[in-house]
Amino acid sequence: MAKRISVGKRVADDMTPKRGLDALFEDAPVHRSTSTPAKTKKFEKGTFYFDPDDLAQLERVWLQLMGQGIKCNKSEIVSILLSAGLEEHEQNPANSLLTQRLTGKRRRS
Repeated sequence: MAKRISVGKRVADDMTPKRGLDALFEDAPVHRSTSTPAKTKKFEKGTFYFDPDDLAQLERVWLQLMGQGIKCNKSEIVSILLSAGLEEHEQNPANSLLTQRLTGKRRRS
């Protein structure tokens, strides 16, 4: 087992002039991010069919967001919009946009 260094010795070592990389980085400020890093959401793969016009609109929205400097991908956009639509449907199923759009469609018997 290595012998422990006394406090006096550690203080003396801290007082000695630094050389090399220690001298360069001794007083360098430590960069700490002030913002909370965004949690990357884990996606599962699924296959769905979309109207070509909806895909074109998704592309336009994605390009607009990227133009504003918002780093995102189309999966994130679809996930956010899907979550918002499903939440709205859960809160008010009778009057949700989903119910309004699908009214008149019935399952095949």
